[in-house]
Amino acid sequence: MRTGVIAFVFAELFVLYQLTAQTSYAPLHPLIAKEIGLTLLQSGVVSASFLISYGLFQIPGGLLLDRLGLRVLFPMGVLCSALSIYFFSRSATMLELIACRACLGCACSFSFAGLGMIAQRIFSPAGFAIAIGLGDSALGIGGAIGELGVDYSGEHIGWRQTMLVTAFIGVPLAIGCAWSLRNQLFGQLQDTNDNTIPATLTITRRIQSVLKKREVILAALIYGGTCGMVMGFGGFWNIPLQEAWGWTPRQSVILNSVFFIGTAIGAPIAGILSARIDAKKLLIVGLFISILSYFFDLMFPPQWIMTNVADWPLWVDCVTMFIIGFGLGTSILAFPIATRVVAPHMVGLTISIVNFSGIFFASILQVAPGVIIQGIHDTTLIALQVGHSVFVLGMLMALAATLCLPSRTQPTRT
Repeated sequence: MRTGVIAFVFAELFVLYQLTAQTSYAPLHPLIAKEIGLTLLQSGVVSASFLISYGLFQIPGGLLLDRLGLRVLFPMGVLCSALSIYFFSRSATMLELIACRACLGCACSFSFAGLGMIAQRIFSPAGFAIAIGLGDSALGIGGAIGELGVDYSGEHIGWRQTMLVTAFIGVPLAIGCAWSLRNQLFGQLQDTNDNTIPATLTITRRIQSVLKKREVILAALIYGGTCGMVMGFGGFWNIPLQEAWGWTPRQSVILNSVFFIGTAIGAPIAGILSARIDAKKLLIVGLFISILSYFFDLMFPPQWIMTNVADWPLWVDCVTMFIIGFGLGTSILAFPIATRVVAPHMVGLTISIVNFSGIFFASILQVAPGVIIQGIHDTTLIALQVGHSVFVLGMLMALAATLCLPSRTQPTRT
């Protein structure tokens, strides 16, 4: 058990490292755009290039994890992530930035699925939901570090040096992953006694057998809408929106960091509560409060109550951001809902399929606001509000899928 917990900690550090590197582009993009000469739409494309490659490699990554195990893939992924960040720090053109971000997405493609596999092997079924919640908490913490820490660092030492330091951090992390996963427990999972889904199925048949499960499809739609909000809104577009409301760049970064902190706190709490409360009810409540809070943040400016931005305390918007993120933390329940209906040797693939849906919709929702704003030929507040309306559609899709779940959806595996 001790070996498994240590491995889980290093896997969580990999996820945290990924999110720190992933979200670091949002606070650094003004410096990068000024030096290289990027429009807001081009910056959004550079940001989304990570999510596109990360999403495309989700299913291949899950298949590799199920087939080869974690011992080789995890350390290699961390090391390749560090190399991608290093070359990003040396980039001089938009195409180089896109290529490096895309390589980073490929290298990180099995980080979350691998964490889920470790949790499934070492924890009880009830503990699996809590462990996934802790994993998603690393996403939130990494996002906050990527916002606040990188913003401070970029201001003092520049964006290139900040990325260089981030790259070097990956080297000891790769060594730690290799050491913690050396146990045979984290190698290839052998055949199973489950005769309904043989472990020898072809790749296509494996994917088809997972997608035949109704709960997997619904879980994928739930995570698609919620992850699209977290990664699209929090990963880039929240900061331009807050600046349009009148907050300074530093205050906008603080608000976005609070959003990620809310997700980091909400995810493990959702995992803990799921042992006692129906996951469907938790998701409905979480999505409902997130949608209402987001409507408030999107539609009602500080001038709605006060006469100018200076009269509206920053903590009011901080509370709103925290509630949005906290409600979205329930999205992690999509993973135990999906994995409870599949065989043990299909867990990596199932987590990857659900995660792929999240990243797929996040990629769309990270580019769509820029396309809408570009079409309006304006970057004012009204244009940003129209562009941000796509995030509402994503959350409504997740809510609709949640309502279609069976009445009892406690995340216990069969």
